[in-house]
Amino acid sequence: MFRVVQTREAFAYPEGKIWGPYTEELDANDRVALLREFGGDGVIESGEFGAPCGILVDAGDGGGGVLASA
Repeated sequence: MFRVVQTREAFAYPEGKIWGPYTEELDANDRVALLREFGGDGVIESGEFGAPCGILVDAGDGGGGVLASA
């Protein structure tokens, strides 16, 4: 899986906007090209996004915690 993280504002979307997920890197490259056409820019990241990472976060009430994803 691939996603594009926008690094410069374009089409009224701020820096940090995430586009995707894309199954093909070619599609992510197309998104970056489109952003550049409108004065923006972006970087491509790859991986399995949204999967739990196994970090245990304290719920604050002393009753255990929850799994959170990074």
